[in-house]
Amino acid sequence: MADRKGKVYLVGAGPGDEELLTVKAADVIKSAEVIVYDRLVSDSILSKIPDDIEKINVGKNAGNHPVPQHEINRILLDKASEGKTVVRLKGGDPFVFGRGGEELELLNENGIPFEVVPGITSAIAAAAYAGIPVTHRDFCSSLHIITGHVKDGENLDIDYDSLVKLKGTLIFMMSVASFPKIAEGLIEAGMNPDTDAAVVENGTRPNQRKFVTKLCDISKVIEENQVKSPAIIVVGKVCALSEKLDWFSKLPLYGCNVLATGPKKTSEKLVSKLRRLGAHVLEYPCIYTEPLDFDIDIQNYSWIIFTSSLGVTMFLKTL
Repeated sequence: MADRKGKVYLVGAGPGDEELLTVKAADVIKSAEVIVYDRLVSDSILSKIPDDIEKINVGKNAGNHPVPQHEINRILLDKASEGKTVVRLKGGDPFVFGRGGEELELLNENGIPFEVVPGITSAIAAAAYAGIPVTHRDFCSSLHIITGHVKDGENLDIDYDSLVKLKGTLIFMMSVASFPKIAEGLIEAGMNPDTDAAVVENGTRPNQRKFVTKLCDISKVIEENQVKSPAIIVVGKVCALSEKLDWFSKLPLYGCNVLATGPKKTSEKLVSKLRRLGAHVLEYPCIYTEPLDFDIDIQNYSWIIFTSSLGVTMFLKTL
């Protein structure tokens, strides 16, 4: 182990839309030597990571954990103990059902310095991109975020009676598989089966899907449309506003797929504009510029004509 200790930044990457990545998160990512990232970090954000940074994929799917949590904790400790600046990049916010606290405990025990960079949680952002304000004074006075995921072998521990009595907006994360039991628990606790509900899959991303229905039908809707994680489920009167306040699916290029083949640096502005118009852009750079060795005495020329900005850059570097 190196004598100099590194540092770990626990960074929330947000719900998927790269423009929802915070300024601080972007700055920390650029200064990293190692990035340990999750499955929920979008491709558009990963594509912005410089090529010379070591990237370690520890992504997990429901029921499939190729890199166990204890091993992820150990990777962070080992890389920081080598004196490196490590970014642990997690989807959404690392402290909202992101197990961020668990990952920091081992670092704390071993004297590794760390910082937390909060991210925008999908619990709120995905709803917003579906036209659902999670609070509205005409409909509710509270907001509750609940997970439907439990450790293997354990049962759901949700106080349905209290949730129903509070009459607030309920947002369930990691609950696609378990929601039939959750819906049953809410209805048995006295919630009206016709309560408005919605499921938002891949929230804030170009392939986002939303389905607005009633609590009694949401499990059927999830099954029929083969909704997969990542997805949030919203239960409450605010879901009735979705059609009126939906703006994301009305973007002019929503649902369009665009392949960008130009070099990253030159196509960056175009890609950003396409994404803001709702397009799903896949960056696949097919052009690489290799500088040629040349010897030129500019004293012998009256004019030098450049056909591209890249030519200017290469020329000045040669000088």
